[in-house]
Parts: sequence; C-alpha cells; structure tokens
Amino acid sequence: MKTVVLTRPQGKNHALATALTAQGIRALELPALTIRPALTVLAQDHLPGPYDLLLFVSAQAATFYLDLLASAGVSFTKGQCIATVGAASAQPFYEAGLDAVVELIHPPAQHPYQDSEALWQLLQPRLHQFHRVLLVRGQQGREWLSEQLESAGKQLTRCAIYERVPATWSGPASEQLAQALQQPQDVVSLLSSSESTQAIYTNVVRLGLESSWLQSRFVAIHPRIVQCLQDLTHWSPEQVARQVRLCAPSQPAMLDALLSVAMPK
Repeated sequence: MKTVVLTRPQGKNHALATALTAQGIRALELPALTIRPALTVLAQDHLPGPYDLLLFVSAQAATFYLDLLASAGVSFTKGQCIATVGAASAQPFYEAGLDAVVELIHPPAQHPYQDSEALWQLLQPRLHQFHRVLLVRGQQGREWLSEQLESAGKQLTRCAIYERVPATWSGPASEQLAQALQQPQDVVSLLSSSESTQAIYTNVVRLGLESSWLQSRFVAIHPRIVQCLQDLTHWSPEQVARQVRLCAPSQPAMLDALLSVAMPK
C-alpha cells in the first residue's frame, strides 16, 4: 500500500490526509515540529498602533498575534497595512473579517513561491510608505526579510511570538513508518520547511530508518528545502531529480504532487 508521510505541524495535515485516503493512499501524520506560543501578553511596543506596516511570517504568527490582540482589547487602525509571507499566512485575517479593516499585502495564491522574496517584490515599490515596521515571527527563522528592511533604513521591531520545537517520533506512528519503509519505494514524505526537514532526518536516524528512508520519495514546497535535503543526504543533483518533486505550497498543488509521486501514471 502506498504511504504518504505528512509532516506539517499538528492541525495542518487533516485536509491532505482526507484527500489522500479517498484515493486509497495511507496518510501517516508525523508532525516534525511542535508549534507553541512564546508570549502570553503583548508588550506595549508590540501593539499595532504606531506601525505603518505589520509583517507576519506565517499563519501561526498571525493566529497567535490576533489571539493576544483580542485578549488586550486592541484592534488595528482602519487601513493599516498588514503584509504576510504567502497567501496562506493571510488566512487568519480573512477568516476574522479583517480584510474589511486593514489592507492585506501578500503574493497571490497562484504565485509559485510563497516566500519572503516574493513578498519583498510587492513591498519594494511602497517602501516610502513604511517607516516603522513590526515583524511578527517565530524565535528561529530566516533573517533575510529583516536584513532587507533594515538595509532600506526602516525602523524595525521584532516580536518573537512562537517557538518551533523539533518533535520526537515514538509510539504507533513511528512503528507504522518503520513498517511502511520496508518497501521504501512506496513511501512519499512531504517536506514543508528546512527546519522540519532537519527534524525529520534527526528522527529517522535516531529510529535506525535512515537507509530505507533514503530510498523513498519526497515532495518539497520550495527549492531551499530541496537544498536542505541535498545537504543532509549528500545526494548528487541527478539523485535529487529522481527522488524529489518540487511543487507550490498551496493545498491543491501539494495534493497533486503527492498523488503524482505516489501513484505515477
């Protein structure tokens, strides 16, 4: 039986798991990272009032921030600019109906790269509008966007609102992975970030599954993730091309890629 290993954080795998199961594929949910809040209240300099632009690196950052903002009884200024790294990261604002209050800036959902570079292309023509910027992010992560803003002379404040902790795989799910990897050619893993890819690799090595895992297949949602996997495995470019499929980070694109790798026509 074909197995797809879904490694996104808890709560992010259900839709893909349901769609894969409907196609007769076993979906094994093994989150690589645990996401948890790092703050219980927002400091005064993390409230939105004085900022020309609030920038959120992920949906988790947006969700945690909106929860704490509601607890503080504070809202955004009408027309305030909110930028998110990717369309999915903007979803908490749309779901809260805040698109009628603020201006949301993000790459369109169909853009192939939902990353900092794509967002920066949208922000560059408008940099003259933004003097004070609040960057809401995790405790770890890329510094590229921060560096661009500071190089552009912006007054940048960082709000580290959550932390990502590598998960330790154990119990029935890890046993199911070991069983599936007895036929590694039938296993496909979804890789959704460089940090989670490192955590996945640490787990398979610890569980003694590295050899068979290296014979399986992978779907990655960004070239940086492919590079991370290549750095960990020391694969040649030809081997990467054989075993890794790159796709956009949207739900339909991930599903299509996972199905095409698990069930090639």
